[in-house]
Amino acid sequence: MPIYEYVCQDCEARFQRLVRGFQDPAELICPRCKSLELRRAVSRFATPKSEEARMEALADPSMFAGLDENDPKSIAKWAKKMGKEMMDEGGEDWESMVEQMVEEEEGKKGEGGKDGSAAQATDLGWG
Repeated sequence: MPIYEYVCQDCEARFQRLVRGFQDPAELICPRCKSLELRRAVSRFATPKSEEARMEALADPSMFAGLDENDPKSIAKWAKKMGKEMMDEGGEDWESMVEQMVEEEEGKKGEGGKDGSAAQATDLGWG
């Protein structure tokens, strides 16, 4: 049984339905505005990347766009992006670890610690 995505023509809500068979259900209404003006949408899908494709993506200079090595939040955003490219599973653990390091760094900064220099990235283990 396929899952189809639909878009409401009136309120632009996007929703999914599990469909028996391969035809649209006869009585399908928008869960948000109750409209009958719906169209089937093209579903998004993911394709697995090879190890080589991941490494090429990491070498792309756009991975460093907007990176400020003096800002822990900028470093964290970059680290999360890198983690998504490198890991198939366990990405949530990586993101929570990055968040924890940023919180610890902000705690040090609030205690009169670092002054916002590049030493912060080193303290976080990123430099």
